Amino acid sequence: MLTSMTGYARAENINGDNRCVVEIRSVNHRFLEMNIRMPARDAVAERKIREIVSKKISRGHLEISINRNNGNGAKRKLVADEDLVRQFLQAAEKIKSEHSVQGEADLATILSIKDILKYEEDEVNMEERWGMMEKTLKDAVGQLLEMRAAEGRALQKDVLEKVGLVEESTKKILSAREGQEKEIFNKLKAKIEELMGDGEASPERILTEAGICAERSDISEEVIRIQSHLAQIRDFVAAGSPVGRKLEFILQEVNREANTIGSKSTLYDISREVVEIKSQLEKIREQAANIE
Repeated sequence: MLTSMTGYARAENINGDNRCVVEIRSVNHRFLEMNIRMPARDAVAERKIREIVSKKISRGHLEISINRNNGNGAKRKLVADEDLVRQFLQAAEKIKSEHSVQGEADLATILSIKDILKYEEDEVNMEERWGMMEKTLKDAVGQLLEMRAAEGRALQKDVLEKVGLVEESTKKILSAREGQEKEIFNKLKAKIEELMGDGEASPERILTEAGICAERSDISEEVIRIQSHLAQIRDFVAAGSPVGRKLEFILQEVNREANTIGSKSTLYDISREVVEIKSQLEKIREQAANIE
């Protein structure tokens, strides 16, 4: 089963006064890339977060947002930075002593110092914080995988339909190839007779020249390789493992074979099917860019 690289998930867990919310947005990318936004005091858990995600997801650009805060029952207290107050008073006394400055540092002056007061929340220990974050993260990753799988099923259906259209065009090319061989024979016969004037070209000479041209314009190997590549695509889809980059490579190979067929053939029916194959390949390539 194919998996898309696009998805969104949001998970939330509440434990008493503590609440954790994890949001993940995923888009296509050549490799796995994570941009994690979280409270600075929880940044030590980033390595664990990356390990959890990388075990489940192999490709995509992920924006992971983690918010953890206390609920309505949270207790906060306003505290002074005692060390900063001490430094300020010591500096004030030094200025008075060394420069004979009169006056006292009053409360209003002390409170006007930047960052002298700050709020502190009641902290839970790191193990408890990580336990909540881990559970919420795994919930969000699970939701993301479900969404990526659902979109992957739609991608798979579309890709296989287009592979089927390419196979149909390939069959039409094989049918038209007989007409191409007859066309080569008739053109050569007319050309040789034109060069010989009123003389009639011998069948042996025509067959020899036709054989040379037919060999140069033979497309059977290219058709066989296209069929083999299409079978590989079906096998990859059935395997269910991350196949996006493999699929992109095989599509390049199919496109190369189609170009070769187009350059070898002058028959309209074959050229038309080559155009159709290349059109379907481009559509599959657009879908493959979003497959994990």
